Formats: sequence, structure tokens, C-alpha cells
Amino acid sequence: MLISAVLFGSFSCPSEAKMLTGSLPEGEWAEHKSTHFIIYYYPSIDEDYIKEFSGKCEEYYEKITERLGFKRVDFWLWEDRAKVFVYKDREGYLMGTGRSAWSGASVSLKEKYMNTFYFEEDFFDVILPHELAHIILREFIGIKTVVPLWFDEGVAGANEKDSLVRYLMVAKRMVAREEFIPINNLESISYSKVMVPRVFYPTAAAIVIFLFENKKWGGEKFFEFCSGLREMKKIRGDTFYKVMRKVYGIADAEQLNTELLKYLEGQKYEDIAAKQNFDVNW
Repeated sequence: MLISAVLFGSFSCPSEAKMLTGSLPEGEWAEHKSTHFIIYYYPSIDEDYIKEFSGKCEEYYEKITERLGFKRVDFWLWEDRAKVFVYKDREGYLMGTGRSAWSGASVSLKEKYMNTFYFEEDFFDVILPHELAHIILREFIGIKTVVPLWFDEGVAGANEKDSLVRYLMVAKRMVAREEFIPINNLESISYSKVMVPRVFYPTAAAIVIFLFENKKWGGEKFFEFCSGLREMKKIRGDTFYKVMRKVYGIADAEQLNTELLKYLEGQKYEDIAAKQNFDVNW
């Protein structure tokens, strides 16, 4: 279920054309508004569930913006709120969005909306924070800003609940088993080329966790890095790794790979398991 959301969550499909115009998809929808979200849902869904759903959206919004250092930039207020469409069941979701049968959620980064359905498995702990992180990151750095796929997916994966255990521990184990993909090799991977997701996604998340967690930089560096990525188009010749060099002193994928392996080597499995969720109180 996770991979379905990860691989295809950032794309829109033809059957969602009405939603891209800002209008509601066909059918009867009720509405629940919170500070940063408008939740559209089928009236048959229990209102208490929608209130819990809305609360979780706000909770993860706060945690993710805090984690990325974006809390000072208050996105999605009033008419700019993100939209979430909650279908009454899987069948309705698949029919309404045109997604593949194993999809659990889908998002449009440009239009800032998410689709899912009532009681989707793992939604609150995995899909919701993953997809919100995608939208929040791109809202800040820009939809058209060119970054490696591993960075986009790494930021999303690193913000899932229990991401240290889910990804950092797995990446460390992959190094020990010689299954680790060097970052140089990740650079050419696109969505259509993710052949081994069980290796790609933990590696991508581990890189971003490394950038979050390295004590010699501190949390402010990640905000500075993303600010640099946002400004790339204004500075001729700036690229992802030129910004990384300015902020972190890491010149290219090869040096980043070396630093990441050193970091993973210094992590103990028991410490990862004990910490689980960074310093954020999930």
C-alpha cells in the first residue's frame, strides 16, 4: 500500500480533470473546514471520523513544517487551504480518480489536493504524512524546481511516523548486506525506473534523515538548503549540488555518499529503535 501511494501519489490523471479546475468531483459531498484544510467527504461517513481525520491532518501539518524548518512560513490559510477528498469506500475512490486497483491515496502537488477513502489502511501513520510532506516541500521550493527524485521521496519518507525504524535501520542493514545503492546510481532514477522500491525508498529517506540528524549542521541548515533550492532559478548556473556545497560543504553525489556511509556506520541498531521518531514528539 505504501508503494502505491509513493510511486503514483504526485501525478494527476485524466479522470480527475474536473478536480483540477477547482470544482468538486461528481456526487454529493459534505464539507469540514479547519485552519489549513478543507475536508470534502461523503455524507454517509461518520462525522466523528471526519473530525479525527481533520485533526490528524492539522497535527501532521504542524509536525512536518516543524521538522522541515518551514514553521515560520504559514502556508494554506483561508482560501488557500489544501483540499482532501475522502471517498466512502475503495470502489468509489478508484472510480472517482481512475487510479490503479492497489492505490491507497493520490495527490496533485500543483492543485494542492489529496484523494483517499474511509479507513484506508495505514493512512494516518504512513500515507498522510508522506503525501503532506510532498505537497509542503513543493509549496516551499516550487513545483518546477529541479531536484533528484531521491530528494523528493526522501523528504516524504523521512516524515512518516517511525521513519527511523522503517528506513534508516533498513538502509544500515542494506549496507551490511551489500544491497545499498550508491547515491551516484540514484541520480538517474525516475518514477518509471524505480525497479527495486524496497532498496530505493529506504536509501532516499536515509539520505534526508542524515541531513536532518547530523549534529554538526543543526536543523537550520535544512531550511537554508531548501531556501537555496527555491532561489536556484534566479541564480544562473545554480544546481542542486552547488546549493548543497554552499550549505553543507558537500560538492557532489560521491561525497554525499561517503558522508552518508560514515553516518550509517556510526548508528547502532538499538539506538535507532529506541529513538524511532527524531526529536519530534509524534
